[in-house]
Amino acid sequence: MSEELYQQALSDILIANKLSQTSQDEYIYNKTIYFIGQNKIYLGHYEDAKKELETCVSFFKNNLQTKTSLGKNYEIYYLYSLLSLIDSNTRLGGFTENKVLLDEAFSYIQENKLDQYLPYFISSEGTTAYYKKDYETAISKLSEAIRLYNDQWPHNTEVYYLGLSYWHTGKQKLAIKYLEEIDKHYTKTKKLDPQFRSAYEILITYYKAAGNTEKQLEYIDKLMVLDRSYEKNYKYLYQRIVKEYDTNKLVAEKNRIENTLQKQRIMFVGLVALLIAGFVFFGFRIYNEKQNYKKRFEEILAQRDDHPAEVSATVIEDGKFEDQQKLDYDFYNKIPGLNPIFVENILQQLEIFEKENKFLDSQVSQKLLSEELGTNSTYFSKIINTYKGKNFTLYINDLRLDYIIEHLKTDVKYLNMDVKELASIAGFSSAENFSDNFRRKFDLKPSVFIKMMKEKL
Repeated sequence: MSEELYQQALSDILIANKLSQTSQDEYIYNKTIYFIGQNKIYLGHYEDAKKELETCVSFFKNNLQTKTSLGKNYEIYYLYSLLSLIDSNTRLGGFTENKVLLDEAFSYIQENKLDQYLPYFISSEGTTAYYKKDYETAISKLSEAIRLYNDQWPHNTEVYYLGLSYWHTGKQKLAIKYLEEIDKHYTKTKKLDPQFRSAYEILITYYKAAGNTEKQLEYIDKLMVLDRSYEKNYKYLYQRIVKEYDTNKLVAEKNRIENTLQKQRIMFVGLVALLIAGFVFFGFRIYNEKQNYKKRFEEILAQRDDHPAEVSATVIEDGKFEDQQKLDYDFYNKIPGLNPIFVENILQQLEIFEKENKFLDSQVSQKLLSEELGTNSTYFSKIINTYKGKNFTLYINDLRLDYIIEHLKTDVKYLNMDVKELASIAGFSSAENFSDNFRRKFDLKPSVFIKMMKEKL
């Protein structure tokens, strides 16, 4: 019955079957029927196998009292036939029938103190539970059987169904450990029962999902070798093996993976080149940005804290009174409809407002200041826009920024303050508002300016 001589073994069994009928040796005859049943199980013909095995069980059971002689052991083949019948019923869904057979087996084993056979039937309970989709019971029974075995056999059936049971309960990593034991057995012996073929399908599926293409290819290659072996030695069996992957699919999947790996290598090289180009680009950009920061910093340092030209009454030299008076009139007469004297008065008050740093008051507003200076908001707005070159909000914010920048340049304690403190001192409503205006006016973040000032010290 070895895999290498499967067809020869089957031929020999059929010959022995015919000879036993001629010699009327019922023991040999039923023994050959047992092996034919095993072949039919191997082929997946469970219905036919069941009929053969029922005959065997009945014969060996009825002859259990016959004395064992050389070459004849009714008890062993009774238990073997019973075990195979239970296996066939399991595949056919005969779980109720199996309960009766298992009770019979356990009773006989206990009565005759045949404990060495106990784990085989406990394993059958586990396999039956697996096909009933009672995976927890399957795991419990199969594990118990493995613990009870007292031999050196690998017991691949238990290992295989434990792997499948754990797979169906979602414990995939544990399942893979068991199924890889099936692979180890095949790697060592170069033999594998076709019923264990799906172990490789699961291993391929698992490592594909895990992104481990090396393992996936390894198991695809092994499954392809197995399929060629099955096709060569068991052509009549090969067509009945339920496959998730046929040879063409395996070849296509293998080629797809290899092509993907090649593309990944190309993409990797391209990505490395892109990263290098990116580093160079951003390095150059950062260098230029630093140079621009330095330039802006030097420009800010070069600026003086000069308020706008004073517009107070000018000391008039003798003989030039009329010309100076005319010049002042032209300067203050830029807004149609507003008296130049009125404009001069507002601008003089603004000069005092700036010198006394009243712009630092966070509550200052166009409305309040215009009322304080004795005008309305509309006239005041026109004067600011015309003589300061900006709207009221920018006018106030720029005064605050000039105040802070001067102190940052001249007083080291300001350099040790955070942006929030500086914003509060300058009268800004928030650190964000302060930072936004700082970048607008100086084209530089306040934190960068402070850092560069500290480096300069």
